[in-house]
Amino acid sequence: MNDQASIGATPEAAQLTPTQSPILEVRDVHKVFGGVRALNGLSLAIAEGEIHCVLGPNGAGKSTFFKMLMGTDRPTSGQIFYRGHDVTRVPAFRRARLGLSVKFQNIRVFADLTVFQNLFIPLRRHYSARQIPERVEALLAQISLSGNEQRLARELSHGQQQWLAIAMSMAFDPEILLLDEPTAGMSVEETDKTAAIIRQLNVQKVTTIVIEHDMGFIRDLCARTSVLHYGKLFAQGSFDEIASDADVRRIYLGTL
Repeated sequence: MNDQASIGATPEAAQLTPTQSPILEVRDVHKVFGGVRALNGLSLAIAEGEIHCVLGPNGAGKSTFFKMLMGTDRPTSGQIFYRGHDVTRVPAFRRARLGLSVKFQNIRVFADLTVFQNLFIPLRRHYSARQIPERVEALLAQISLSGNEQRLARELSHGQQQWLAIAMSMAFDPEILLLDEPTAGMSVEETDKTAAIIRQLNVQKVTTIVIEHDMGFIRDLCARTSVLHYGKLFAQGSFDEIASDADVRRIYLGTL
């Protein structure tokens, strides 16, 4: 297996370049459900300002890892650190206040409200009524929906609703954005545009963690990628390193 993509003897050192410091870190996390180990000693560090993709076959532990980061579930053992502070027992709402925002796989927009109203709801927590229109305009420009303020969310295409959900997550001005399979159900064109939106967020120094299985989409992001297998970090590196790893290919073929 490629040494650059392997876990190595010291997980934290293997996962970050010398010039980067972790904004989010998982250390030796285990999660057991009724005797079944969903996570089995997972250690993973996310550098501030990066796009980081997490992939793996079904049952690899991706969804459980996502819930651990969100704070909606707690590990059986191990620790989670946010900017060096132990947040293992910190609930989801407090993590949100610290700067963590989530966009779920299932679309969570208010279908019977306008695009403006969908964004007004999260924006009112941080902005005055006078500031919100300008902020809505900026968010819609980021997701290629400028001029759609008065359309009902239900009138948007599937992909556009997904982008609106991303904008709603960004309305909280997060430091970290968690995206759970953001291209689910999208066309090829919509998937390409979603990659462009996420890359633009990265220009703004938003740390973005993407849980995904679409290898083409991950390739378009050109992001550091971690592969989970049986609840552990199996491989890590650039997309090219991961895609060329014979053991990773065997995982996806179900032969390892």
